[in-house]
Amino acid sequence: MAIFVRFFLDKNSITQPMKEKKKNKRPEAISKSFFQKTNDFFEKNQKIFLVISMIAGVLICMLLFDVKVSLSGDDSAYLINAEEFWRHFRYPEAFGALYPIIISPIVGMFGYKLILLKMVSCIFMLAFLWFFYQSFRGKVSAAILCPALLLISTNSYIFFYAVQTYSEALFMLIQALFFCYFCKYFVEKKESDVCLKSDLKKYVLLGGLILALGLTRTIGYGAIGAVIVFFIVEKKWKEMIYCVSAFVAVFVLFQTIKYLIWSGAGLGYDLNSMLAKDHYNPVERESFAGFVNRFIENSQLYLSVFLCQFFGVIKESLTAHYMASTFRTLCLYLLYFCSIGILLKKNKPLLFTGIYVGIMLFATFLVVHAFWKQDRFILVYYPLILIFLSGGIYYLFQLKALRKFYFVYLLILFVCCVGTLSITINRIGRNLPVLQENLFGNQLFGLTPDWQNFIKGSQWAAQHIDKEAVIVSRKPSISRIYTGRDFVWSPTEISVPFDVLTQIHNTDDNTTVVIENTMQNPYIKYIINFREPLQFKEKKVSGVTLLVIPNTELDGFVRSLEGMNIGYSLDYKAFFDSMQDENILIYDPDIMLNNLMETEIRYFLLPQLRIEPTRNTGFYINNVHRLIWFISGKYPNRFRNVHVEGKEEPCEIVEFIR
Repeated sequence: MAIFVRFFLDKNSITQPMKEKKKNKRPEAISKSFFQKTNDFFEKNQKIFLVISMIAGVLICMLLFDVKVSLSGDDSAYLINAEEFWRHFRYPEAFGALYPIIISPIVGMFGYKLILLKMVSCIFMLAFLWFFYQSFRGKVSAAILCPALLLISTNSYIFFYAVQTYSEALFMLIQALFFCYFCKYFVEKKESDVCLKSDLKKYVLLGGLILALGLTRTIGYGAIGAVIVFFIVEKKWKEMIYCVSAFVAVFVLFQTIKYLIWSGAGLGYDLNSMLAKDHYNPVERESFAGFVNRFIENSQLYLSVFLCQFFGVIKESLTAHYMASTFRTLCLYLLYFCSIGILLKKNKPLLFTGIYVGIMLFATFLVVHAFWKQDRFILVYYPLILIFLSGGIYYLFQLKALRKFYFVYLLILFVCCVGTLSITINRIGRNLPVLQENLFGNQLFGLTPDWQNFIKGSQWAAQHIDKEAVIVSRKPSISRIYTGRDFVWSPTEISVPFDVLTQIHNTDDNTTVVIENTMQNPYIKYIINFREPLQFKEKKVSGVTLLVIPNTELDGFVRSLEGMNIGYSLDYKAFFDSMQDENILIYDPDIMLNNLMETEIRYFLLPQLRIEPTRNTGFYINNVHRLIWFISGKYPNRFRNVHVEGKEEPCEIVEFIR
């Protein structure tokens, strides 16, 4: 009986816990099995995913191909710089130098063959895909790498730049080479294995890759910052010193050679415009508060709008700044820092990726002026952001408490995939009819009337105006690509300091009058625009004109203003004492005229390029127009119309009479 009781108790004590253990283990075993099967599937088929991604990249390049240059003008400038380098050995310092230098033989031998040049960009982008795969193969789980490859290779935003003559495709290729090289030779290397004598070539080559990044896009020099931070985190002090020293040596050597060959060439970047409050009027420096505000605005736009569009989680829109979301921005920042914390000990290649994109985005948001709003500024980092955040989420669901929710990781990837494909399919659908017309000879099909008239106006000017005459164009690079003739850009925002207002005083002979709008009058002194409308004589006005009227004519002038119901003030000091320096721009027609007299400018193209690209609202970019309006207000006989191209949204060609 005692033996039976002992056996019964022992049986219960053994079998019951086993039952409970089996019962508790079952969900975990199922979850682990699903997790392992998913990883095994991607691991076994990662080469197939690479092939599929490459094929998808080729197809999307073909379907999104565009035979025209873009409307920003930067891609056209690269081609012009390439030709100048090939024909006159002129260093292309205005933009990233490396891309024009690389394509210069093609431009020099074949001219502006856009299809050929864009095929080169396609090759760069496909090569980027290959080296991106090589950078992370074997270093991150295939369950992270394979979905990232698919999302990248089907992303229409990326392949838009694969079929343009921008430097983005080349930058992404060099960036992938940099990651492939750094992850192979530096990420997993132990500090004890460092030997300068045997590894000197590796450090020099790494410095050369960082230099290549900086020569393609100035922001690329930020890669050395990512290297420094990574080695500090890993406490690899010797490697940090060797890498920094090698980069400095390579950079100094390059700058020395460049100075010896092109002594007049600058450093290749313009710090003044980056640090200026206004890029187009780089006199006033941005304040600390201004930089903070710039960083916040750029964070909201580039993260909550552009990056989310790349992910496919929000729809594409041409009014991106209206879609900015503080909530999405904060969520992405939270996800970034959580991923850094998770990957700190989980995966060093992904940790370095996170450090790199963090530094690059931080620098971008500080130096880029908020009004530029160009998705390409962060598009080049999207693949790295994607694989970094994917890695953070993947390792998050490897935690024991969250492993049973691993399906959430796959669900996120699925949502991104559906959104990305939807945007890509819509873009392809819009592009195919345009591409068909362009290939059949209708070169300008797909452009809105304002741009068609601008290009036709450029072509008319190239054919009918004296070859030696200097012509101002809003987009001189685009005008040259479509005509083969040189056009120039001229500064239009020639403003004067706020202090000039304190130098105006009424005299016995003259009285200063402020009126609410611009009118034609030989006594105009300054034309003043407000960045924000101000109250003037019970009206909100966007600007005023300051005139110095002879006292002998003052009564007649005032009566004419009253007859035309134009608001005016004879107490200009009281009005301007209430204004702030940063809210106004002051233009002097005499300075503008003298500036034109000192140049060789003879003609102006005046296109009515839309402020809202998709529709004609009646508002257009009028920088060049305003230069002529301001001068004509005081000197009405200085300009004459010689040709008008188009009836709606026309492009006028105006001659300056010296």
